[in-house]
Amino acid sequence: MAMRKLKKYVPTRFKAKKSVYDRDAADYAVNFIQALCHTKGTWAGKPFELIDWQEQIIRDLFGILKPNGYRQFNTAYIEIAKKQGKSELAAAVALLLTCGDGEERAEVYGCAADRQQATIVFDVAADMVRMCPALNKRVKILASQKRIIFTPTNSFYQVLSAEAYSKHGFNIHGVVFDELHTQPDRKLFDVMTKGSGDARMQPLYFLITTAGTDTSSICYETHQKAKDILEGRKVDPTFYPVIYGAAEDDDWTDPAVWKKANPSLGITVTIDKVQAACDSARQNPGEENAFRQLRLNQWVKQSIRWMPMEKWDGCSFAVNPDDLEGRVCYGGLDLSSTTDITAFVLVFPPNDDDDKYYIMPFFWIPEDTMELRVRRDHVPYDVWHKQGFLETTEGNVVH
Repeated sequence: MAMRKLKKYVPTRFKAKKSVYDRDAADYAVNFIQALCHTKGTWAGKPFELIDWQEQIIRDLFGILKPNGYRQFNTAYIEIAKKQGKSELAAAVALLLTCGDGEERAEVYGCAADRQQATIVFDVAADMVRMCPALNKRVKILASQKRIIFTPTNSFYQVLSAEAYSKHGFNIHGVVFDELHTQPDRKLFDVMTKGSGDARMQPLYFLITTAGTDTSSICYETHQKAKDILEGRKVDPTFYPVIYGAAEDDDWTDPAVWKKANPSLGITVTIDKVQAACDSARQNPGEENAFRQLRLNQWVKQSIRWMPMEKWDGCSFAVNPDDLEGRVCYGGLDLSSTTDITAFVLVFPPNDDDDKYYIMPFFWIPEDTMELRVRRDHVPYDVWHKQGFLETTEGNVVH
């Protein structure tokens, strides 16, 4: 099946008032990418013809310029279901920033939750170079170091290790974050995006991901910012938001809903594959959330469903402790010293049939080991502590 082309390009509604759309700059970016080839499956070796949604993104990012001639957008957040061509697009953007952006000694980094994940985009980019004679003559591929060097400008694209958050001194022209939702914490993201590109005139942080399950993660925080901009609650002219996903109240079994989260449906993934996954999820409730997350790009609170979280959340209501004074109460205490969480939970049973159960939980962990636990458990204990949901005790044990 031939890939579709945009019949008419309309610049994003997030273009700032004083910015302009430079068609030549946009055409250059599109032409650079379309000179590359696909590297996998039935598309391997065929020209990289951008799909409509991909071309819209590339033209917006590289064609909308500020009055000084530099790009308006510094951060792009692309959230989309799996099998839509994310890795190929990310690899193409990485090569464009490294080899085609006219930046001397450009530093472009590929980041993911671990080196193996980041290598996926690198391997695609390396194969694209090998298939393109013009680039192959000008690029050195250091496969063992996961590094691509563009010799005319001495620019490079480099995969970073998971320990990169402890390093500083980057002079970033571009970052490609693959599957941002898998980041265990925000440290790598902060190191790579907070001030690291200040010495460059138009750095680009290209974040591409599928929805996740951790609503306290850096990915969900960025997702919320993108959603707020899309719905008009926030304004940031440097941030480019794209979210393809089904709404919470959409019928997840409806093929019309699938198209909302799968703009490449019928091109990179066939509808029968999605139908088969949906049929399997309908017969096996444990697969429903995985289908919603990966195929419909919905943020779900569990990867495997036990209780629907909307029902759990529906039981929430404000509790005034003063109103519970003098009522019958049962307490449960789970003690720990160094490893587990110490928990004390008070349960106030209803006084009559119209009353509710009132639950007041309290949690403690040792203060000195909190940062270690955040890294080890991939749980934001530090955030919960700041929000008042978790207490710490002095030292490295719970007293």
